[in-house]
Amino acid sequence: MYKLSKYLLVCIGFLFAATNSSAQFKLPHLQLVGMGVYSTPTNSAFKDGFKSGLGVEAGAGLGLGSTMLMGTVGYQTYGNNGLNTSGNLRVTSIKAGIRQYIFLGHLFLLGNLGNAMQSYSSNGAKSSNFIYEYGAGFRLFGLEVQATQTHWEQPLPFTSNAFNVKLGFSFKL
Repeated sequence: MYKLSKYLLVCIGFLFAATNSSAQFKLPHLQLVGMGVYSTPTNSAFKDGFKSGLGVEAGAGLGLGSTMLMGTVGYQTYGNNGLNTSGNLRVTSIKAGIRQYIFLGHLFLLGNLGNAMQSYSSNGAKSSNFIYEYGAGFRLFGLEVQATQTHWEQPLPFTSNAFNVKLGFSFKL
């Protein structure tokens, strides 16, 4: 009896190790995303000069298991509020980051770093500054929703913080 239980315990241990090790060696997968962006300024200096913004974002990622390395390119424009003589703010961003899927492959956390190239419609000031973004999202049946917070410096000397809601499509290949 003792030898049989010992044998069964060793077999169960090997079976457990085999199923866990095969789960670690998944084939890489590709993900393509495209979405519309609605953005709201969150800090007072940005709110004083600009209204909410609209934009688009597209990207691709490569992942193993529940972790994806992503790259995105986006364009947003923020309307001026009338008191601002610089005109509308136009932001083109290039970002790279990581997504970690945490709940059945549907809910994810994300973080991005990159570059924001900016200009104004009525002012010649331009700049290219560091941008970072963090947030969370949900993906189901190819539909994706994200809520993110973005931070960067504008050509005029103040920091921009914006809350973004992104809605679009996401395809895993």
